[in-house]
Formats: sequence, structure tokens, C-alpha cells
Amino acid sequence: MTKKFLEGIVFGAGFGISFLLVFFLYTFIAMPAFVSSKIQTNEERPVNSKPWPGTGQEHPDFNELTLEEQIKAASVIALIRYEPASGGKVKAVIREFLKKGSGVELHYNIGDEYAPASYYAGAGSDRGDGVIVFFVGSPAEMRMSATYAGDRIRGLGDIPLELFKDKCMATMPNNSLKPKPLPGSA
Repeated sequence: MTKKFLEGIVFGAGFGISFLLVFFLYTFIAMPAFVSSKIQTNEERPVNSKPWPGTGQEHPDFNELTLEEQIKAASVIALIRYEPASGGKVKAVIREFLKKGSGVELHYNIGDEYAPASYYAGAGSDRGDGVIVFFVGSPAEMRMSATYAGDRIRGLGDIPLELFKDKCMATMPNNSLKPKPLPGSA
């Protein structure tokens, strides 16, 4: 009986050691090779492998572009102003389009509330006077926004609003958004 008991212990120990060996091999050798083949690091992964809407082309991360490249890449750039509303709400209302490509489908018009930028005012919630919103593609999808206060756009390196408007107009040849000269003026 004792002999049978000892044989069982030896068999169990052998089985346990075999199980641990297989577990070790799988965990530390086979699994990392499998996992590392499936995971890409940030250096290996394309920055933005998804094409921008309406373009069919892959583009780098919009935030990585220079300001001039962002303006050029945007199909619509909207100037939105914050306006107080009832109940402590601050509505974001589209005041003008600084850039709007011809034929671009946009689901907003001047005077519409841009709800994603609206908020409820609270203590110490200074969000400036409004926000500049960049849309890409057609139908236009929001890609980036930057706040402004007074005549400076804080979120774009404190660039003056007028200079930003000029940069937007420069990208729009024959822009219908440009002010028309008055009759009799040069």
C-alpha cells in the first residue's frame, strides 16, 4: 500500500512539473511572440490610418499640421461666439464662416447653435468669447477647435483674430465669403 502511495506521489509530482514546464514555455516564449506580432508601437503605427471624410486620402494627425496646413486642409472653418442663455447655459452660436469650400455639405448655418461647444457656466469657468472650429471633408466633420478671447485666438498660439481671418481668406481663391467692395471704391 505504501508503495502504491509513493508511486502516486511521484506520478503527481511528474505531472505537476510537466504542467509548470508547459505553462512556462507558453507564457514566456510562445505568448510574447504572438502578442508582439499583433501589437504595434506608436512608432510603427501610422499616425492616422483612417482617411479624412470625403477625401479618400490618408492624412497625418490634423493637430500635427502647421496652422497654414490646417487652414488649407479644412473644408470649413467656423467662428463661433458664446452667448448667455436662460438657466445658466452659454450657447455657442455660429457667427460666420471664415472658410467654406464650394459644394461642402455642412449641417449648420450662420445663427445655428453649435451644441458641442455650448456649456453651463459655473464658478471660474472662463472659456473666452468663443471658439474657432475646423471641419474637414464633405459632409464636414469637426476635426479641431481653438478658443479665442477678445482679438486673440488662445488655442492657436495667441494669433490675432484678424491675421487668422486673413490667412483663411488667402486659401480661398474667388472666395464668396470675402466682403464685396463698395461701388465707387478701389
